[in-house]
Amino acid sequence: MDNLQMAPIIIGKLLNISGMLQRHSNNITQPFGLNQQQFTIFFEIANAGKVKQKDMVNRLLLEKAHVSKVVKKLHKMELITITTSDEDKRSAWLAPTPEGKKILKKCRGEFRKWHKEWTEAFDDKQLNSILENISHLQAVFEDKLIGGNL
Repeated sequence: MDNLQMAPIIIGKLLNISGMLQRHSNNITQPFGLNQQQFTIFFEIANAGKVKQKDMVNRLLLEKAHVSKVVKKLHKMELITITTSDEDKRSAWLAPTPEGKKILKKCRGEFRKWHKEWTEAFDDKQLNSILENISHLQAVFEDKLIGGNL
């Protein structure tokens, strides 16, 4: 089978895996009032400690309007603070609240349980190979996306 014949099969499998991961992630984050994408943005904010909203858009390669909508929800849920930047009044700093840090810790614990369960099906060599291939695939897609070819 040549590359052109394999491409739709690979993409189809990736989309299938993506759907499964998103559904399961939504099941994990739902008790915390979040979906998977909201948790991803919240997780990135918390990991940074303090980050500009604009940087979140660039870091996650998401639409500005989507990130803004999620940030408003996270703020309304009192999981993050939004502080106007002193340097640029159009820019805002995002940071997790103490309550947000508690929720994040609980949610991450649930994800760790899940990660432990599914990684038991692989040995270290297989996991390293999977990570290497997925990282390469991600870099190719990011390059094409940033280059405007996707």
